[in-house]
Amino acid sequence: MNRRVLCLLLAVIMLLSFAACGASKPADTGSSSNSASAAQSEETKSAVNDNEAQSAKFTLWHSYVGSDQRTEFMKEIMTQFRAKYTNYEIDEQQIPRDQYQTKLKTQAAAGQLPDAFVIWPNAMTIEFSKAGLLADINDLLSRETEWKDKFIGRALEEFTVDGKTYSAGLGVSVTSIVFYNKALFEKYNLTYPANYAELKKAITTFKENKVIPIAHGNKAKWPAQSSIISCLANRYTGSEWLDNVLAKNGAKFTDPEFVAALTTFKEITDMGAFNKDFSSIDNVQARDYFYRGDAAMMIEGSWAVPDLIEKLTPEMKPNIELGILPAFEGGKGDANVMSGVSATGIAINAKASPEQKAAVENLIMFTTNSDAQKLYAKSNIPVSYKDVDIDSSTSDPIYTKLTRLISDHPLVTVYDSALNSEQADIVNNGLQAIMSNQKTPEQIAEQLQAAVK
Repeated sequence: MNRRVLCLLLAVIMLLSFAACGASKPADTGSSSNSASAAQSEETKSAVNDNEAQSAKFTLWHSYVGSDQRTEFMKEIMTQFRAKYTNYEIDEQQIPRDQYQTKLKTQAAAGQLPDAFVIWPNAMTIEFSKAGLLADINDLLSRETEWKDKFIGRALEEFTVDGKTYSAGLGVSVTSIVFYNKALFEKYNLTYPANYAELKKAITTFKENKVIPIAHGNKAKWPAQSSIISCLANRYTGSEWLDNVLAKNGAKFTDPEFVAALTTFKEITDMGAFNKDFSSIDNVQARDYFYRGDAAMMIEGSWAVPDLIEKLTPEMKPNIELGILPAFEGGKGDANVMSGVSATGIAINAKASPEQKAAVENLIMFTTNSDAQKLYAKSNIPVSYKDVDIDSSTSDPIYTKLTRLISDHPLVTVYDSALNSEQADIVNNGLQAIMSNQKTPEQIAEQLQAAVK
């Protein structure tokens, strides 16, 4: 074989070698693709396994039932939550508000709380956390900073104890709104009262004309405290006074300004400000007097707004306005404030398993996220985010008035959110006793002070 032929053969062999290498590339690419597919399968498998690990069964107790403002919201949000989290099995128990706290505290004392449950901010949160009954959500807040940063301050602060946060408020509850029928005021040549003298004049005028001045139902005993005395007492004492009483920082429930607030409450009761059956009907039943036009005013919370919107006649609705309690002469408080608090929130049992805790954290986020806030507005619930786009053109006029009222009047402490269980029972029962002339303001003040330990 001559040299020229040998060189030619070598060239052909080299070309074939390169061709073989080139032909191997698709195989390599295919191998790489198979590896990626295998990796993706493992990732998918891992995700499935994670999802299975997150499957959870938990019990949820709440008081969003019947006439509660959040009943329809809760029905809709839980339907959505179950649809999204099909791997959760939820035993949901709905307990009327007037029975709920008693049942929850009984279960707490027995160490048999449900896995998740609605809790009140401030006092109840403090009591339960100090007893080691709650799991905090600090890790959730650290992970979900965008969600956390959207809340107004009180929505998280009022569920925070010693640096640990236990829930997030499902909206805001304003407790001392005065709903009034301006047509009745105009009929009797009255203006909405700006001070106590004008309030007494309105009460007297309505009584003389057989109109109930203020519709009130206190069968459950908390409405007089939550909707009236919380704001009325603040008018007399100012906001720091209650904190100082509870901290034993120089102020006492027996101080003249608090006794004056209780005395004023007794005075308007004795004048006949309320319907005669106030102690035997609840606040929901009392609204009927207002709806029929038999009462000129009612002092209620924002929780009453959905019921008003549903039950007021088209003829009456334009006549309904929302106001605040008037100023009281000599009072040390700001006459521009209302009483209010973060709404209740969902808490986690300290005994919950990691899977249950993760599931309930998802529920807490789901019931308070941006979509939930819009559903609050749709359900006529005051929102707990700083900025929510509420279309006033589609909102009910009464809800629009409510949002304006909240923006114009700062909120101060509601008594039963600050007092412990014993103190709250004393003031609730005590106000009923004052209204029934069974005890004096001074006696109730002394009882309350004795419970400050």
